[in-house]
Amino acid sequence: MHELAHEFTSRRVSPWGGMKFFQQTYERSGVREALLAASLPQGTSNNAHKAIDLVEGLMVSAVLGSKRLAHTALLRHDEVLAEMFNWEKGMGSQSTFSRYFRTFTLEKTDRVHTQVMRYWWDQQHIKKITVDVDSTVLERYGKKQQGVVKGYNPKRPGGVSHRPLMAFCDELKMVINAWMRPGNASETGDASIFLKHLLEITPAHRIGLLRGDAGFYSGEFMDTLEEEKVPYVIRGKLTSPLLNRIVRIKEWYPDDSVFEGAQYAELHYKSKEWTRSRRVVVVRRPRKEQDGQQLLLGDEVMHKHYEIGVFFTSTILAASKLHKLYNQRGECENRIKELKYDYGIDGFNFKDIAAVDGAFRFVMLAYNIMALFKQKCLTNSRSRQQLSTIRFQCIAVGSYLVKSGRNKVLKLAAEGERRHFLEYFFDQVEHLKPPFKLSAA
Repeated sequence: MHELAHEFTSRRVSPWGGMKFFQQTYERSGVREALLAASLPQGTSNNAHKAIDLVEGLMVSAVLGSKRLAHTALLRHDEVLAEMFNWEKGMGSQSTFSRYFRTFTLEKTDRVHTQVMRYWWDQQHIKKITVDVDSTVLERYGKKQQGVVKGYNPKRPGGVSHRPLMAFCDELKMVINAWMRPGNASETGDASIFLKHLLEITPAHRIGLLRGDAGFYSGEFMDTLEEEKVPYVIRGKLTSPLLNRIVRIKEWYPDDSVFEGAQYAELHYKSKEWTRSRRVVVVRRPRKEQDGQQLLLGDEVMHKHYEIGVFFTSTILAASKLHKLYNQRGECENRIKELKYDYGIDGFNFKDIAAVDGAFRFVMLAYNIMALFKQKCLTNSRSRQQLSTIRFQCIAVGSYLVKSGRNKVLKLAAEGERRHFLEYFFDQVEHLKPPFKLSAA
């Protein structure tokens, strides 16, 4: 049996030397200055950690894979991270984070988040963006947390949850706006207010198209979009009155550009609750097989032989092109999955929903910083890699500090091709400065 002798050393070695890339991206992007200018809530104790240190600590914890506040304890004695970010008291403890985020209110979070995210999007050099709005379910266990109630929960029916709203920029794969909400909230209930908050971050004239699934199908939301002059495509619900209009359509034209066998038609439709009619793009394709589902709406022949989709829009785009553009919104589902699995947005929880909302939005900011790093420093093939892969390739680098005169130097354990690989990143981040000209491909 092979036995390897072991010894202990007092040298403080960190496994996270690659966080230098995140720190430099964060600093050079101007986000730190934006956070300081936003007047973060401050602790009341004279011995309290600086607010900026705690916000940075939470973002660093999320990037390094923490799923709970208790996980920050694993980073408390990492002198490399503390020196890298210049934290006077090091990483905060679980109780320190809990006390600090209890100082947040929903109003304070809105003020800070709006100011910082407005700065962030002012630096993105892109004329028109495609905005995808969506919601997700964050499962919770226990009912002591504020806003944790029963609501829509497909994985655990009857289980309690939070249900945040999020808006993403499709071209840059970044978050524009995000709200934490109670588990019984619906998309349409807050959608109009959420949109107006989003427009405080990035103006309406910059939005080329907003896409939403059937959860955002409401006259009120589309009224707001039209009032704000935001072009949109929203997937509609196939209600009985709408289906009765569809079955009377005589002219359908085929177009296989989105999927084989698709047929398109258009009409204008006005629900009884609406103040105006709207353009509807209808797509149908033959069912591959009889699924035996009970037919409850409209004409049985239509439902029996065709799958039908309806899209409400304020644009004049051709039907098949609009359909293709809508289908691309599936990318936002990948963003949500990455936020859950790699950034732990379903893990940082507090008793007060305002504290949950505050931490949630700072994790979104960390996500954007990493998205900037990926697009600026990684090749096209790697820029789509999730954080878990980047953490292994770029962040998990053994490191320690040494003194050089009056200064400290970060020593990174890398040689050969890996050293050249990391040196390339440092060179790219060194030249990073706002405004950012990123590929919108």
